[in-house]
Amino acid sequence: MNEIERELAFLDKNCLGYKFLKKTIEVAMEKDKLNLCCDVFPFVAKKFGTNKLCVERNIRYLLKKANCPLSSKRFVLSVVEKLAN
Repeated sequence: MNEIERELAFLDKNCLGYKFLKKTIEVAMEKDKLNLCCDVFPFVAKKFGTNKLCVERNIRYLLKKANCPLSSKRFVLSVVEKLAN
């Protein structure tokens, strides 16, 4: 289990949003100063053959299902920041 999977351990791995979230975090960690809405979500959407709104919605649903109070953007940024340190 890698560091990202450890951070996401409380989430349902069977949800499509889990795959989107994991890839979003991977991409966000590779690049500095990226805008999630303009850069990362569209990149992930293209990778999975969907659109950026679908990516964000599925991540939001995944977090809501896990009773996570953070928005999708805030959650991604918090995980990236935590793993960067």
